[in-house]
Amino acid sequence: YPLPKPRPPSNPSVPPPPLSDVRRPPSSSASNGEYYVVKHKGQYDAAMEGEHGDRLRTLQGTDPLLTGVPSASQFAVVELSGTQFKVSPNDVLTTEKLKPLSKWSVGSVVRMSDNVVLHGSAAETRVGSPYLPNVVVTVRVEEITHDATVVVFKKRRRKNSQRKNGHRREVTVLRVLGIDVEE
Repeated sequence: YPLPKPRPPSNPSVPPPPLSDVRRPPSSSASNGEYYVVKHKGQYDAAMEGEHGDRLRTLQGTDPLLTGVPSASQFAVVELSGTQFKVSPNDVLTTEKLKPLSKWSVGSVVRMSDNVVLHGSAAETRVGSPYLPNVVVTVRVEEITHDATVVVFKKRRRKNSQRKNGHRREVTVLRVLGIDVEE
């Protein structure tokens, strides 16, 4: 069979948005860990010009969930129990049960600074190598519970043998309270 032809870009006359050079941090911060910074030239300013920007400015101070405006101007990628999650303020995460329970008890507020992989905002993106030293994600433990049941059904045909088990993993539900960059 012949291979399908590659699709042309959706709008070839529009070039991708320009990115400035990627720079390494000064050597003084190398002791805290390495990271890379990508500055976004004018993308935010261009998006805020015109009718769309005027609408966003008039909606400042209102509830973003009710108005349809993006709720966070920054995000982070954090690593929890071997899985990476992209988070922004007021997000809810469901992850494997986090231990020790003395740190991750229900209602406790935890500041995570040693497992932030990436931080992004309208102005720049910081990529850790492997982690970012100065970014803190604050979360609150909402609940520790069991996930939905997963049915494990095994059948050996023509042997009159079958087995049905259910499995519910333990999960921790977290709410992201904020993302802070410490300079």
